[in-house]
Amino acid sequence: MRSRVRLPHFVAVRPVTAFPSMRGDPLDTSCRGTFLRGFWQSLFCAALTVQVLTGCARSMPAEPVQWDLTPEAQLTYATLLLDQSIRHDDREGVLEASSILLTVDSRPQSFIDAAAWLILNRENGEARNLLEKAIQRIPDDFNLYLLLAETWINEGNNDRAIRILQEYGQNHPDSRLIQQELAILYVKVGRFAEADHIFSSLPQKMRTPFVRYVHAQALHGLNKPWVAIRELRLAVKESPEFLDAWFELARLLEQEKAYAKASEIYASLLEQDPENEDIWIRLVDGEIQLGRGEKAFEYACNGPDTFGFRLTAATLFLDAKLFREAESLLTALKERPGVPDEVNFYLAAIAFEYHKDIQATLDLLAAIPEGNRFYDRALRLRIQLLHDADRRPEALPLILHGQELFPEDRDFRLMEIHLFLTDDLFNEALKATDAALQRWPDDEKFLYMRGSILDSQGKKEEAFRVMEQIVASHPDFVPALNYVGYSLAERGKDLDRALTLLQNAVRLAPDHGYILDSLAWAQFHKGMFDAAWETISRAVTLPDGNDAAIWDHYGDIAASCGRPEEARKGWERALKQNHPQPDEVRAKLEKL
Repeated sequence: MRSRVRLPHFVAVRPVTAFPSMRGDPLDTSCRGTFLRGFWQSLFCAALTVQVLTGCARSMPAEPVQWDLTPEAQLTYATLLLDQSIRHDDREGVLEASSILLTVDSRPQSFIDAAAWLILNRENGEARNLLEKAIQRIPDDFNLYLLLAETWINEGNNDRAIRILQEYGQNHPDSRLIQQELAILYVKVGRFAEADHIFSSLPQKMRTPFVRYVHAQALHGLNKPWVAIRELRLAVKESPEFLDAWFELARLLEQEKAYAKASEIYASLLEQDPENEDIWIRLVDGEIQLGRGEKAFEYACNGPDTFGFRLTAATLFLDAKLFREAESLLTALKERPGVPDEVNFYLAAIAFEYHKDIQATLDLLAAIPEGNRFYDRALRLRIQLLHDADRRPEALPLILHGQELFPEDRDFRLMEIHLFLTDDLFNEALKATDAALQRWPDDEKFLYMRGSILDSQGKKEEAFRVMEQIVASHPDFVPALNYVGYSLAERGKDLDRALTLLQNAVRLAPDHGYILDSLAWAQFHKGMFDAAWETISRAVTLPDGNDAAIWDHYGDIAASCGRPEEARKGWERALKQNHPQPDEVRAKLEKL
């Protein structure tokens, strides 16, 4: 039986080339800590029972007190816990508070606060899970739907985000606000005509300066610059302090060769506030966007002489791959006393992307101390670079150090597993997976890794049982749905269930060639040849569809549908993609 498991050689949490931008907060040094939930709960419960302890110390009870709180007390406790956990960046506290609030709170704001914190901390899955449950409890709150859509946008699934807002609009047809937000989302994903249609139909009272600003972006995307300029002029007339609108207006005027008017806007802004770093940064960014790197660099050198301004300007040049300008600014900064350690992080980006010097990159990343907010990212990147350079023995101690330093971070556990899998060290990978499952026994990713490793070891039945366990406890976990559905199809057993599982997987992940291939294979075994042909034909058009097994299935399904030339095409491409059983494929070609 062919396996649906496809183990990656190494999963980097963040690619090396994606060094983060520091727009807006170059010198954010806020402390991060862990909220002591047990302490606060005890303190809160003690207050409820009006117990004031004074005098000498009391001995602690042998067993912890089990507090039986009323719903009102639970609500108060969970609200306090959420507030403190957000303040102290305590992930577990946010999740615990949210879990309690889902049972006692019918107000949206707590769920909005918790989800927003999770999204900002790149916990899209947890945020989505919370928001979906909150919407079941509070089905009419618009902001919950907006945040739910945002979780999908952050993962690049814009179509899913749009469907969420459209669903809300269908259930609330009189809501103009949903139409406005849907139009803003259309602009974000480049569907300018649909955005323009909605914006143009909004009543005048809803045409705020921000709406005009976003509408102008849609109009610009539709190649209607002067209509966009008109909207921007109205926006700045109604809100003279709207800097983004001023700069967008100046930029469009420059593009339309109205240079004098554009320069007048820039000069006016600087004249009003010559020390405003944001204006200088926008000037730098504007010149970069216009392809005038030299002018942008001049602004960067003449602007405020602060760490914040110079460092943020350097990251703008980095984003635009103007490496020489960025390196010049960063090198000058590094010579100053008190320079932020993250300068090394951005110089590492230049060493890697511009100079192609792996060792220099590693040295710069290693110079970032543990207390720096970029340390975890620097550690991950060092691990990835060492792995990619076949220096895996050097990477393993860093992974173990990351596990010790960030014990609640699952990524360092996954890195260890993938590191072993790269060298086909399945027993070591299984031990690392089991160690992770001791800490997170119901984590679907680690369970899936366990099943995948067992599959790679040839222990198909044991792997299948693990995958069934995931499907039972995490029915929306697509990789497990795909594995179980495909396995059933390969065996020719319980094909109706296989189809149901795989249809659910396609619904949740519609643009994945492997999953469509699995569905096509189940349809093929069920005798649904026309449906199988339609599904497999779509699978091979997707980025991950150019796979030997998929092309082999393409050939088998084409042959069953009476399409011999398409069958030949599929099998020949399967051979070209190094099919693991080439003799079987050649035999089918000869028979054809």
